[in-house]
Amino acid sequence: MMNPFSSWIAGDAWALPEADVGEIGMPAFDACRRAIAATIDENRTTAVLVRGAPGSGKTHLMRRLRAGLAQSPDERLRETLFVYIRLSTTANTIWRHLRRRIADDLMRTGPDGSMHLESLAYRVLAGPGSHGRALDRFKRELPDGLPWDERRFARALGVTLRRVPESQLASLEIFDSLEGDSRLSPGLVKALRHLVHRQDLVLVRSWLRGDSLTEADLDKLGIAEDSDAEENPEYAAREMVIMLARLAGAKMPMVLCFDQVEALETTPGELSGFLAFGGAVSTLHDETNNLVLISCMQSSVEPMFRRADYDRIAEQKALLPLLGRRDAMRLVHARRDAMRLVHARLEAAGPGLAWTPPTEFDSVFNTEGLASARSILAKAAELFDRTRSPGAEQPRPLASFLQQEWDSRVDAAAESISQGDVDEALTQGIQELIAASARGKWKAGSGSRDIDFRFESPTGRIDVSLCNQKNMNSLAARLRRLGRTPRDGAKLVVLRDPRLAVNKTARATRRYLDELTRAGARVVRPSIEALQALEALRALLADSRSGDLACAGSPIPPETVLDWFTQNMPSSLADLAENITGREPASPVDAQVREDLLSLVEERCLITLEDAAREMRQEPLLVRQTVLASPGLAGLLEGPPALLYRLVPTAGA
Repeated sequence: MMNPFSSWIAGDAWALPEADVGEIGMPAFDACRRAIAATIDENRTTAVLVRGAPGSGKTHLMRRLRAGLAQSPDERLRETLFVYIRLSTTANTIWRHLRRRIADDLMRTGPDGSMHLESLAYRVLAGPGSHGRALDRFKRELPDGLPWDERRFARALGVTLRRVPESQLASLEIFDSLEGDSRLSPGLVKALRHLVHRQDLVLVRSWLRGDSLTEADLDKLGIAEDSDAEENPEYAAREMVIMLARLAGAKMPMVLCFDQVEALETTPGELSGFLAFGGAVSTLHDETNNLVLISCMQSSVEPMFRRADYDRIAEQKALLPLLGRRDAMRLVHARRDAMRLVHARLEAAGPGLAWTPPTEFDSVFNTEGLASARSILAKAAELFDRTRSPGAEQPRPLASFLQQEWDSRVDAAAESISQGDVDEALTQGIQELIAASARGKWKAGSGSRDIDFRFESPTGRIDVSLCNQKNMNSLAARLRRLGRTPRDGAKLVVLRDPRLAVNKTARATRRYLDELTRAGARVVRPSIEALQALEALRALLADSRSGDLACAGSPIPPETVLDWFTQNMPSSLADLAENITGREPASPVDAQVREDLLSLVEERCLITLEDAAREMRQEPLLVRQTVLASPGLAGLLEGPPALLYRLVPTAGA
């Protein structure tokens, strides 16, 4: 029989709900429901601060809230848009992080197969201010005498359009104007047009997230390149978040759940992340009228906020208390009984059928007779295993536990890296990496304009610029600005995703890149393995800072995680740290060979070493040496014949 208590960390709010005890956390749950009701009834943005110790069930509460909304008999609650945001980000990227997470959840597919943003678009189309040849015809065809029901029409419109073959849907002129489009950007209106036509949905998602798109992809969407967004991506992200809220308006309120607020403290005592988050919440609170802002945090971080921001975050307060023995037993019995339903014939499965905690269970409670839900379930899991297998092994050593947690996050990083979260992995992950590897030698700081962040030490400064634009015009403009910006003695590191080649046809981009290299800049392309490891590192530390990384129910502090990481640092990250802080930059000739090789492998996917050397007009030995010196550029299979292949993120890397 499976251990019914083994899953004692909630994960995220989108996971399937575990066995629930409705009475536990009910005051906090009711506070959230009251806030949602106030937003719907009074057309105003509300906010709730949910406080609780690590493991008290904050994420579980958000999961319960999401499920409760989806299953509510009240149609207005079922339509409420739900967004879950873990705050594993930095102060200078807070709006971009919110934009990505909101876009991801709005593009998430619901039980009926439609995306949440799609349902929102149908509600807007159902409004009297939306018009178009097909849309107006649908509205005219309503039976005379029936009262207008916007919700019902929106549902019927969605069902009708989803039944239209895509080949016919593409030519259907659904709408010309959108209700409230004067408050929306032309780009967002065009993205919604592609959405309702079910065209280029991958590109729509990427554009909504703020990802860089090639000129050809922008042409497909009919959206103009936004040079202002390239120069000030945080402001562009802020405007997009507010526009998406305006799009929903009073028709479909949106719940934004902020979790792991503690992760914003990237170094002890650092307040910039809290100040940036508080400012973002205040902006959303003051400039919208249809949001419910729920912030989950430990009491220890409440003093980190400015008073005015805190007053908005904590418009309503709710507490998730520790549990006494009565509630602890309710929780244990609920988990046990849920497993009993899964195993219909559990009688043959051993002692799990009527298992009750032995007397050792009481050791989980503190001197006041209280314990967190997580520690209760962790203790129950341990004792259940002992009952079922008296000779069961003792809990794993901490190092073994951390290695397993690391491996699982590396596997999960393959998906997030593939979906475009490279900038977040680089921005936060590299700062965590340098802090761990240099042990205080380099201090990270925020950058400005084209410098995303910097490192300073008594011996000098390193400016780091992320140049992951797929659009060659945008990339060329950024490189040109970098070349014209005085360095004041600082070294420049240009970071670029190893999968993004700069083709020979992008002559201006190549020229600016060459000029930067000749001026002493380092062009660093982390390997795919390093990207996944950076994402795993930032995820592990975010969980630790928020108290969500626990071994046998006990939280593991960030200092312990960093000590373990320093002793077990992957070679890919050790090489990356050296490339950023220590190694001499490559010569301009070597840099050009690397770009040529990457461009060729990205285009061909698989090519012999001899053919690659011939097309690059280089000696095969030089090409081989380039691959061996920069393993992130391409994979090499020894022959005969020797083959080069394109690298992609993979689980278990």
